[in-house]
Amino acid sequence: MKKSNLILSVAMSFFIAAGAGAADDTLVIKEARELQLAKKFDEAVKLYEANIKTKASERLYVDYAALLINLKKYKECDEMLTKASSFYPDSLRIKNALGMAKYKNGDLSSASSNFSYVLSKDPENKYAKTMLETIRKEKVAANSPIGDLSNAKNDLADASDDSDSNEASFSGGLTFKISDKLSLEEQQELAKKLYKQMMELDKEALTDFINLHKQVIEKCSKTDQAQESCWRLSNLYFMGYQPPDFEGCKACLEHLLKQYPDTPLLPDAKNRLIICYQKTDDNNGVCRLYEELFQNDPEPDDKTFMIRALEYANALAGAGRTDEARAWYTKVLEKDNGKNSLQARAATKKLEQL
Repeated sequence: MKKSNLILSVAMSFFIAAGAGAADDTLVIKEARELQLAKKFDEAVKLYEANIKTKASERLYVDYAALLINLKKYKECDEMLTKASSFYPDSLRIKNALGMAKYKNGDLSSASSNFSYVLSKDPENKYAKTMLETIRKEKVAANSPIGDLSNAKNDLADASDDSDSNEASFSGGLTFKISDKLSLEEQQELAKKLYKQMMELDKEALTDFINLHKQVIEKCSKTDQAQESCWRLSNLYFMGYQPPDFEGCKACLEHLLKQYPDTPLLPDAKNRLIICYQKTDDNNGVCRLYEELFQNDPEPDDKTFMIRALEYANALAGAGRTDEARAWYTKVLEKDNGKNSLQARAATKKLEQL
């Protein structure tokens, strides 16, 4: 598994198709996602806007919609997708995305209409099914449209006896009930059977994958597959929904790091976890991870230091630790040494705002 820095540094040129015809949407989306990883959300919005002035691809509209929803720009998302649906009236992806925008805007009637239309064309569409159930129950959080996992069915083993379970509940509200009633050999055999079931699933069977990975985590906790399932389950929450379920992803990764502190997945888990903390405004979580990072890697190269220090200072400011934030913004300027880097300019602006 490729190891990566905790925060990605992306140097990029700003791509806008100016009078050159339709842009390559693959390149636009790639660059827009890199901008988002670099937390340059305004630039990502401008990039999308520049490339949907005329009729854009279905994929570009849907990708832009995910960003607008993540930024809580629900009205803008609704207007953009309404326009997109006039170009692609039969697109189920756009209908699903528009349904989510309507849902976020509180227009449950219109949201239901969009999801119902999708199901009329594709009765097995998992996303539309889940969202209609979400609306009906009115109890699923806005960024967690995934239904109730508490009734996960297991045809191979029954570990529902709470007397042998260790229940762990994490910040995302997702609860894991760890059971060690099975021996290591039995856990390994069960994990193999559960993974075999997953190999036979349709790739769109998102809820089934979630249920099976959750069973591996809870009932096969001593196996290597349990660690792998923590990561794969975080993948499903992170990439399986529009918008991503950052709370669910966060819960999986917190469990992974608590239960398996020496896991080889640790660098990748922390890299993703800090994104989840940032997306859910959990500044204390961001601070905690950066404090660990500076302790473990106190002398990175200058550019890496400035990127990390700026992110840490932002989190400190968000957590109300103003004096500490000011000190770290100052460290960015000291390390910059008058070169006027992007990080130094950002730090200067932040200091003016404190």
